[in-house]
Amino acid sequence: MMRHTTHATKPTPMPTPMPSMPRHRTGSAASRAARALVAALLVSLPLSGCGSSAPKTVATTPSAGVSVTPLSPDQVESERKHFSSVYVRDLPTRYGTVSAENSLPESDDGSLSSGVVTSDKPGSTDDEPKTKTLQWATRLNHPIFRTSDLGDRDRDSTTQTQTYDLLKQESSGVGVVSPDGQHISLILQPHRTAHDDDFSAQRTYVVVLSAETGTLEGSVEVSGLILGRVLTNDSLAIQTAQNYYPGAEGRGVISVYSLSNLAGKPSTISSDHWLIGASRDSLLLSPYSPTAGNDWSTRLRPFTVTQMGTDGTMRRTITGVNRVYPGGWLQRFSDPSAAATLAASTAGKDDDQTQAAWKAMPTQIVDLNSGSTHDLTGGRAESVGVPTGPGLLISHEAADGSPQQFWLSAADDGHPHTENLEQFTSK
Repeated sequence: MMRHTTHATKPTPMPTPMPSMPRHRTGSAASRAARALVAALLVSLPLSGCGSSAPKTVATTPSAGVSVTPLSPDQVESERKHFSSVYVRDLPTRYGTVSAENSLPESDDGSLSSGVVTSDKPGSTDDEPKTKTLQWATRLNHPIFRTSDLGDRDRDSTTQTQTYDLLKQESSGVGVVSPDGQHISLILQPHRTAHDDDFSAQRTYVVVLSAETGTLEGSVEVSGLILGRVLTNDSLAIQTAQNYYPGAEGRGVISVYSLSNLAGKPSTISSDHWLIGASRDSLLLSPYSPTAGNDWSTRLRPFTVTQMGTDGTMRRTITGVNRVYPGGWLQRFSDPSAAATLAASTAGKDDDQTQAAWKAMPTQIVDLNSGSTHDLTGGRAESVGVPTGPGLLISHEAADGSPQQFWLSAADDGHPHTENLEQFTSK
């Protein structure tokens, strides 16, 4: 059951937690590896409770807020050999595709000095010189959060780094775009890090940039572990918790900021569900972590998505969902009851017969922005960039074997587009 109340103060504690799992402390290499495994398991399971720990020591790096500096194409090109990947690639905006890297300093201690965000012209390819395709570039005075396993080093073994799989999600991870393609948001590397599960000690900046110019529209500093973050067309929503899950003593909170006043006080929504995506004007929540479908035995299992307004009001629940796309689309089984029955009868199975049964289930695309649905049976849907920003390409095979395609835009009325299909031929 999801709890959601809108208020401006610290939420009330969650109900009595379920039986706890063993905790692991940072110490030897073996114990740190065990702790990372537990964290990975926690973010891939439905809601459950765990015991809490006493506050531990935190590491602090100097922070004077967030600032940006424009970069020329030549400056970007000269720094490329120092870039460190953060898995933010080709975010589709109304003005081009945006990527982000971290710039390594001259020293070899592995620390990161800054983030570099670039926007390339629509239709640009990796084969073209970036000095010719670059539209704008900006340097952040803080590095961007790295969604990678950083190994077994004490200085990198923090609470937030254990969520690297969670923050790789394209609908709610490190880099997201608003459905109208106008805004970009990035999660930065925590400047006050929490070790040994002292979740409340962490401090992290989340920034919003203009997709047109790369200018800083605003930043917010949040405390606690970040489980997810999304953009609607007019709001920034960040989910934080005091553990690796939002339920029980994780005390999950979704803070909603107006894009027109990011410096203002956010409204807060207490929720034991995961923030997994957004439409133009709503938030999408699930009782399961967005990483719960990473293997064949579970990834096709249906789950329920709750669509909620940014003010905390419930709009509707959608059953039988098996995928969330950036921009406000869901893929669901056309017959949720039949999907639930199949899920129960094939639990724990991953053989060819089971996979074939799931593939034979009729599916559809639900457009939460327009309210329309599109049959997907026997076809596939793919997140793509379209001239207005986030889009969805739907492909079918006709009876004669010829391909049939259309694309959808998150920024219009949701009607199928068949014009300019050649924009997807090289992708």
